[in-house]
Amino acid sequence: MMTNEDAPTNVLILPNVFYPLLEQLDKNGYKDLQQPLRTMFYQLEDKYPGFSKSFLQLFIEKEPHIQQQQQPVLQNMNELTLKLEKYCDKTSYYLQGSEQEFHELNIRSKNLKRILSRIPDDINEKRAFLETIKEIASAIKKTLDAVSNTFQYLKTSEGRQALENEKKEFIKYSKNFSNTLKAYFRDSKRDDVYLAANHLLVQTDYLLRTIKLYCEPGNLEEYLYPSLNHYVKSQSSSYNNKYQNNNVRNSSAISGSGQHQQQRPTSTYDTTVFT
Repeated sequence: MMTNEDAPTNVLILPNVFYPLLEQLDKNGYKDLQQPLRTMFYQLEDKYPGFSKSFLQLFIEKEPHIQQQQQPVLQNMNELTLKLEKYCDKTSYYLQGSEQEFHELNIRSKNLKRILSRIPDDINEKRAFLETIKEIASAIKKTLDAVSNTFQYLKTSEGRQALENEKKEFIKYSKNFSNTLKAYFRDSKRDDVYLAANHLLVQTDYLLRTIKLYCEPGNLEEYLYPSLNHYVKSQSSSYNNKYQNNNVRNSSAISGSGQHQQQRPTSTYDTTVFT
């Protein structure tokens, strides 16, 4: 069973490891196989959270030549999924509308995810890593500002509340990432940093998904977000009714209820938590 601790890495195994491999089937002439396999892996991950991670680990164990050649990279799944983020085509995750605010959010969120994916390379050199941390703090602030600019396109109070809740969740994991960095400079536990960064990758996708759900439901691809129904423990009925046919999580159950603000929300994230 997937726990809250390993959930972000398990969620990323499919889009960052398996889906790119399956896309190669199309390029190699096996066009009839990609979608059935993609659906099968998604359904297995949805029913048995952590299946994809276990399958990958078992495959590596059964292939000694892979284990010998790639073990330094593959032995840490948190690091692997984070590092692979910059190589994945995540076009389907981003907003397709022509609105300038959507375009800006796409750029800001892509940049944040790209910088986060550099962590495994930059963490080995303190000066480079400190510079990366500064870039991440700036990218988080810019992403939150870009999210705030999209509230005008969510026409229902339900949609605005859903995005506000998702934004609060993003801020929570941003601060968790900051605290993890502070702990890292005391205990040097890299894996904790990788896991915290994976949380931010997933939360960034959740922000985009919530906007797509209420602004571009026709562009919402079902199989991009595995095991989200296992990511939280409870759901509220109104938000769940909106999500249930798309197999997505209920962010309002995580962040709690609150009064809807009519004015456009502003960023409440303080980048000084990184210093």
